[in-house]
Amino acid sequence: MPMDRDALRQRLLASFRAEAAERLATLADALANWREGGASQDDIESLFREVHSIKGASRAAGVNQIEQLCHAWESLLSSVRHGDLELSPERVELCRLTLKVVQRLHAEQPVDEHDLTQLIDSLNDSAQGQAVELPAVTVASPEGPQDPATVRVSTQRLDALLFHSEVLLQHKLEAQAHVRVLQEHAAAFEPQRSKRMFGSAALRQLREGLDEMPEGARDGLKSVLDYLDWSLSQFDRLHFGATRLAKAGGQLAQGLTQLSESLTAEMQEALLLSGSSLFEGVPAMVQDLASQAGKRVELEVRGASLQVDKRILDELRIVLTHLLRNAIDHGLETPEQRALQGKSAVGKLVVELVQESADRFELRVGDDGQGIDVRRLKAKAVNAGRLTAEQADALGEREALALIFVSGLSTSPMLTDISGRGLGMAIIQDTVERIGGRIETETRPAAGTCFHLHLPLSLSTFRAVIVRNAERVFAVPALAVERCLRVAPGAIRTLENRPTLAFEGQVLPLWPLGDVLGLAQPALSGGDLTLLLLRVRGERFVLLVEELLGDQEIIVKSLGKQLLRVRNLMGATLLGDGQLVPILHPADLYRSALASEASSLSQRPRAQHSETLKRLLIAEDSFTSRGLLKAILEAAGYRVTTANDGLEAWNALKQGQFDLLVSDVEMPRLDGFTLTSRIRADRELAELPVVLVTALHSAEDRARGLEAGANAYLAKGGFEQDSLLEAIRRLL
Repeated sequence: MPMDRDALRQRLLASFRAEAAERLATLADALANWREGGASQDDIESLFREVHSIKGASRAAGVNQIEQLCHAWESLLSSVRHGDLELSPERVELCRLTLKVVQRLHAEQPVDEHDLTQLIDSLNDSAQGQAVELPAVTVASPEGPQDPATVRVSTQRLDALLFHSEVLLQHKLEAQAHVRVLQEHAAAFEPQRSKRMFGSAALRQLREGLDEMPEGARDGLKSVLDYLDWSLSQFDRLHFGATRLAKAGGQLAQGLTQLSESLTAEMQEALLLSGSSLFEGVPAMVQDLASQAGKRVELEVRGASLQVDKRILDELRIVLTHLLRNAIDHGLETPEQRALQGKSAVGKLVVELVQESADRFELRVGDDGQGIDVRRLKAKAVNAGRLTAEQADALGEREALALIFVSGLSTSPMLTDISGRGLGMAIIQDTVERIGGRIETETRPAAGTCFHLHLPLSLSTFRAVIVRNAERVFAVPALAVERCLRVAPGAIRTLENRPTLAFEGQVLPLWPLGDVLGLAQPALSGGDLTLLLLRVRGERFVLLVEELLGDQEIIVKSLGKQLLRVRNLMGATLLGDGQLVPILHPADLYRSALASEASSLSQRPRAQHSETLKRLLIAEDSFTSRGLLKAILEAAGYRVTTANDGLEAWNALKQGQFDLLVSDVEMPRLDGFTLTSRIRADRELAELPVVLVTALHSAEDRARGLEAGANAYLAKGGFEQDSLLEAIRRLL
């Protein structure tokens, strides 16, 4: 079936008008504040991003005049943002004039072509540092007539309906909480009812014996028995009332539940759109970008029938545009380059929607291009002053790939209309995290790159882990929580002045939640510790909390216009008991944790005096493996010293007393085989037990290790903690 390009263009224009209207309103407020009180670096960054997003959206919709104007405006803001230019009053007025012209173009009001060209030239000259006069551009824009054939439902009205459905959902949760309390109240009568049955006979006997008692005692006892009769009748009445209220409350809660679920389902149905709406205009945009870049591209779209919340899709349109633009400009090679590599001349882009669970889905955007050059990315970070050369060299591939999300960092060798400012990926990450998602990057040299965006199907509700810490309750988005753990205090070890936890072959940094949030952290009790294992932007870390209260579906409430962005918080929610609970922002928690200086986490005193512990030396050049071995052996009750390579281990052995050596084989300066041979040739160290733990697991390597004098040889591929500890116990 041929594609109706005119209809497609109209849909794209309608989507662009809606998005641009919101962003232009934000720009107008920001520029008004600039004139009154100047602009901070954050203000400039925010304005730059808005202009960048409008430019991208106008390109996708084919609104060329706005795209050209925003591109020139963006160049000026970029120079100011990097500190190359001062934000003078003249440049502020030029920005305000540009905004008015963009607003006029957005309202489909005519702008003289000469005036538009003059304004673009003024922006470009100002970006080069030249003094320019404010161009004379007519910006008065009379309000145009509305289309009588169009009926528009405003997003404000839709938001109001959503708010009412969420209020009803909150009432449902509150009703369920009240029902639980009523049921507990009614159940509390049961033990007393059984006791009353046994006590009735005793009371009857007391009444029958009243006549035989002295008159003074008889009157007092009769008053007590009368009061007991009244109390028992009240007991029966209260029990009956509690049972009836619990039953009625259950029916009311059930009715509210059905009504709430029906309304929520209807609202979600109204908001759910097929994923195909996300891909409207994408094929044409891809081909236009490919032609502009001199490349040939084939786009494959999968999973377009998946139903997703319209608000999620609206947020993803600019994200998808950025990813595809980067894939074409950075990822895919030219036909000539692909031919030299033995690839098809036509590059391939794959965009796929996959449902992960009942409330989650994944957007995958992949290409078969050259992949991300990690070495160039590190070099760019060093040249931009983001990292030192030593820090860049120490980064692993996963940490280095995270640099693509740093604002202002791009591997593009030149600035083009398509990309190169290093801003798009930062916008993508901010957008994905703002709607409760996360993004992962997968790349292979000469084989391509794939971005995995894990997102909620709906913005109204999501699941959260509820925790208590320092008498406060917090909600943590469940998507960021990999595991909830209970461990003994002895499992927490201090590695290089930082509390850590050895888990699944990794040494993970650990922070008490109170330290991260700047709150008083409760002292450790003698029992097991409650931990949350989180993954944020590919990094795993552990939070210590006081108590885990469970997980549940929550309603996300914004913090209001006065608190649009609060560090460590992404919103708030009301629990069923009416308690207002802040929702923590996982990415902010990780940044705050890294910025925290000292930890309140204190180690419990060891059961043994250090003088009685066996001293072990670890020789390992990998920081992660070294930390893991140290944590394992210290947890087993050994005193552990570490060395970064074989030569450092040899010097430590000659200067100190050790009971056993655990060594890697492949190390710089002095490998494990040579180190073992030196030990056996030394009169003082010849009897020292040596355990080699290495990735070299062939029969020849094992024979060479034993020939060098190793007492045990463990291969990392099949390495288990118990095997190492058993070998050490046997040798000591």
